[in-house]
Amino acid sequence: MNKTIIGALVGASVLAGGCGPVVREVERLAVQSSPTIGTATATTAPPGSPTGSPGAGDLKQAAQAALGAVPGSTLISIETEENGRLWEVQVVGEDGTEHQLDVESGKVVSGPTTEQEDNADKAKHRARVSAAELDYAQAADKIAAAVPEGRITELNLDTEQGKTVWEADVIGADGTKHEVAVDAATGSVTRNNSATT
Repeated sequence: MNKTIIGALVGASVLAGGCGPVVREVERLAVQSSPTIGTATATTAPPGSPTGSPGAGDLKQAAQAALGAVPGSTLISIETEENGRLWEVQVVGEDGTEHQLDVESGKVVSGPTTEQEDNADKAKHRARVSAAELDYAQAADKIAAAVPEGRITELNLDTEQGKTVWEADVIGADGTKHEVAVDAATGSVTRNNSATT
C-alpha cells in the first residue's frame, strides 16, 4: 500500500511540474515504512512513547552512513542524541584513529571529526576491533533477539571482565530500560539487566 501511495505522489508531482519537495517526502516515507533495529514501532506508536521517539531513525542505516564517510573504518559506538533525532557515531580506522560523526535520517550531518588520542588509546581500539568476531550489525541482531520489540538507543564495543563485548541500552516496548551485553567473540548474551524507567 505504501508503494501505491508513494507512486501516486510521484505521479502527481510530475504532473504538477514540481518534483523536488515530493521526492524528498517520498524518501522520508520510504525510510519510515520499514522499521528495523532502532525503530521497533516508530511508525505506529505516538511520538514520545518509548518505541515512537520522533525521528529516531534506524541504527543500521546511520551506521552505514558513518562507515561510508570513513572508508575502511569499523564502528565502535553509536547512540541516539537529541531525543532520538540524531545518531552520534564513533568509528575507528585501521590504525586505531577514532572519528566522530553525527547522522540524521541516514545522512552524515556533522563530521567526520578526528579525535586526538595517544598511541595507547589507538592500540586499545585496535585490540578491541581485532578481538570482535561480531560486527555492530550482528551484535544488534543478538541484542534485538534478547529484547524482542526493543529499541536500541546505544551500542558500544567495550571490555567487561577481561572480554571484548558489545554493550547496549535498549528500551523495551513497555518502557523498561535493558542493559544488554553480548560477547563480541562468541555472540552469547552475557548480561540482560532491566529496570523500569
